[in-house]
Amino acid sequence: MLNITEVRIKRINKGDLLAAASVCIDDCFIVREIKLLNGKNGRYISMPKRRIKNKEFSQEFSYPINNDTRLQLLEEISNKYDDNESED
Repeated sequence: MLNITEVRIKRINKGDLLAAASVCIDDCFIVREIKLLNGKNGRYISMPKRRIKNKEFSQEFSYPINNDTRLQLLEEISNKYDDNESED
């Protein structure tokens, strides 16, 4: 289980894209531009991607290696998004 020490949200609300998040892990490692999206089956996250040179696709360059970690990130980011919504 990750020790997520901070989550920062930039609200976007454009189509399915709700926000972009930066997550700090153990007060020493930051992952930026994790997208929070709203799909037909609920919210989900998309990890940072980079377009591959001369290719028609993008590839995630940082990502959780198991579903439990992905779900933990989704929960923390969703909670922060919901907390910020109530402050508006």
